[in-house]
Amino acid sequence: MKKSVLALAVLGMFASAAQAQSSVTLYGIVDASMVYTTSQVGGKKFSMEPGQLQVSRWGIKGSEDLGGGLKANFNLEGTLFNDTGAAGAGFGSSSPAQSFTQAGNNTSLFDRLSWVGISGDFGSVTMGRNNILGVDSVGLADPLSLAHAATNPNVMLSGLNAAPFFGGFGANQGGTGLRQNNSVKYVSPIMSGFGGALMYGFGEKAGDNSASSYAGISGFFTDGTNGAAISYAKMKDTTNTASLTGFAAGAKYKVHPTTMLRATYAQTKIDGNIAIAPTGNANNRKIAVIGLGADYSVSEQITLTGAYYNTKRSGDFEGKADQYIGMVKYAFSKRTVGYASVTYAKAGSAAFQDTSLALGIIGVGSGSARAGRTAVGVLHSF
Repeated sequence: MKKSVLALAVLGMFASAAQAQSSVTLYGIVDASMVYTTSQVGGKKFSMEPGQLQVSRWGIKGSEDLGGGLKANFNLEGTLFNDTGAAGAGFGSSSPAQSFTQAGNNTSLFDRLSWVGISGDFGSVTMGRNNILGVDSVGLADPLSLAHAATNPNVMLSGLNAAPFFGGFGANQGGTGLRQNNSVKYVSPIMSGFGGALMYGFGEKAGDNSASSYAGISGFFTDGTNGAAISYAKMKDTTNTASLTGFAAGAKYKVHPTTMLRATYAQTKIDGNIAIAPTGNANNRKIAVIGLGADYSVSEQITLTGAYYNTKRSGDFEGKADQYIGMVKYAFSKRTVGYASVTYAKAGSAAFQDTSLALGIIGVGSGSARAGRTAVGVLHSF
């Protein structure tokens, strides 16, 4: 009897230890704001928008200690449209094969992240749906810290999130390219502040392993406060007759205890004949984005941010647009932030090739080359 009791106690100890070595966390962001925008088709617009400071999301992540320095990890994360209660976004499919205009029509519950992997002294390997390396690079130093994602040139253009511009390339076979399906991503350990990453997305087309693929490489440095990153990637279309190459770099530097400077540069270029409606053949199309910004901490609670983006298109035809943004953030607590921003967008003309680069701030077809936007909102993380 005593032996049985002792055995049960030992088993209980091991079970408790095993449970202590694994964890699962539910987390997320809920962000909503009131937005006023001028120069839209039909006139001025008032709206309630989610995800203006940071994209609203919810997710589940977990880790298990496997011993010997190894861990098994997973992350499932999806977009949350808290203005309507909808969840998940589409990654789409191109139809016909060389013409794409859609924002994505295959809704995915965990559209942001969906991977499982192993980590250890060698770094980490994740398999599934991963962020591309380009958005990791510009995200490190984005002038707005990736705020206003739906109209942020570094998210939509440098990060390939604008489906009408990039949906025919990569392992998603349509829709946004910011994240890639069927991908394997390796991130090295950080040594003396330096690290790197490799990523490959499988197109999964029988008889043609290169079609609809993504391949990327990046390097980075961080000292915990300052940092820099650079990346290069190449993506193929569904027919393997056109490719999209992308380069992205960013750096941030704290020049004073209260002031952080940020700068980014990114460009994408298309090689090969591919039709992208409504502009037609996009061969030689190049889109370049320059971002500059600064954060100034007034106090522990108040931060002021100024940002500027310059976007240019060339190769197939000329286009340009600029954005000027001022933002103030007030931290009510570590989890809740109130914010307000003012944006001024100016395009090269009222024509489509210019206003489309303003990413919705200027309404395409509104007849205007300028627009203003004001947003006031609150973000809560959990």
